[in-house]
Amino acid sequence: MKLNGVIFDLDGTLIDSMYIWNDLSFDLLCQNGITPRDDLRDKVSTMYLEQSSRYVIEEYGLPYTVEEVNRYINERVESFYLHEVQPKRDILPFLERLKAAGVPMCVATATERRLALPALEHNGMLPYFTDIFTCREIGRNKNDPLIFEKALRRLGTEKDHTAVFEDSLHAVSTAKAAGFPAFTIFDESSAHNKEKLIALSDRYFYRYAELDGCFDNL
Repeated sequence: MKLNGVIFDLDGTLIDSMYIWNDLSFDLLCQNGITPRDDLRDKVSTMYLEQSSRYVIEEYGLPYTVEEVNRYINERVESFYLHEVQPKRDILPFLERLKAAGVPMCVATATERRLALPALEHNGMLPYFTDIFTCREIGRNKNDPLIFEKALRRLGTEKDHTAVFEDSLHAVSTAKAAGFPAFTIFDESSAHNKEKLIALSDRYFYRYAELDGCFDNL
């Protein structure tokens, strides 16, 4: 396959950050004496922040406003994104290869821009990307292909040669259903969906170095 463009997810795909999101709603419920159901992490993983806050309030009867839950989560993740978050293994050499081959790249993420930008900058990735698209700004989560379609229009490349790189089942499913090639990198947060992701993805891999020789123009 020749790559003419790439749309990257952020959390779990470019940066190693899913674990912090997966625990916050769980911890907040436990602090309020509420036992979360087993499906909580899967449910909130498909949502952007405002949606997940509203979900735990309405579904579990938390005695807070959406703004209060947002603030609780934001206070705990802001410093992490500014100073601590680390890149996924081998991602920087892979980005450099894409840049050298003239392949334009965008980010499509459920994380808010004010967190995504410093995380990318902190890890030296920001200059590689033409643009960043967030679910909150678009008003749709990744169960809807709109964020990928907008990124595609920004890249100006053909869909069948524009790969979506993701780590989660719902996002890979959406990208594939919309006609994009989809490549999935392993993340511990989606390990329980590994077999489904292997079956659905054009390629499932554990580190970016495994993609050496995978594309005709890299």
